[in-house]
Amino acid sequence: MKNLLPFIISFFLPGVGQFILKDFRKGGIILLSHIVSTCLILNLDFLNLLPFWFPHIITMIWAIFDIYDKIEERDGKKSATRYLAFSLLIVIILFPLTLTLLAVGLFKGAEFFTNEYLNEDRTKTEMNKISTELSLYKNHYEVYPKNYESFIRQKPIWGSWKADSWKNPYKYELIDSINYKLISAGKDGIYLNEDDIIRKN
Repeated sequence: MKNLLPFIISFFLPGVGQFILKDFRKGGIILLSHIVSTCLILNLDFLNLLPFWFPHIITMIWAIFDIYDKIEERDGKKSATRYLAFSLLIVIILFPLTLTLLAVGLFKGAEFFTNEYLNEDRTKTEMNKISTELSLYKNHYEVYPKNYESFIRQKPIWGSWKADSWKNPYKYELIDSINYKLISAGKDGIYLNEDDIIRKN
């Protein structure tokens, strides 16, 4: 591990691997070169043709070859090659794979949290707003709208009122001219069960 870590960390912070191997002078030179060259590219107009990651690639290669030489001199070429190969495997395959799995896990976790704890509150809040607008409509026309789709088309900002936070369409029932029922199918997406959220006058 003590030989593998300098390789791995040099892919991300050139020069730090030398610190681990206690070559502070060379590590300082590489790290300082990396920082200075990156700052120059980012701040000097005549260097802006070079991509901002160019200094990192150069100093990274410099640092890795220097570490390879040090380990080869101490432990032999076979050992140095093995550790370099392992570090490439970790950085190129295992590290991105781990990040991908972590990102997927976070996304699924956020999706679960939203579905379990936020969608119901959002839907209830939205249904309260819809009920308020339906009441205003009733006050103006003395009846509730016959068609829900036509009602929400009156204002573009009401377009999101077609469906609840689970993306299930709202079900609007006009019982008579002065009574209605607005139904969300709830988390399970099935109407007419205990999971439904209902608003009525």
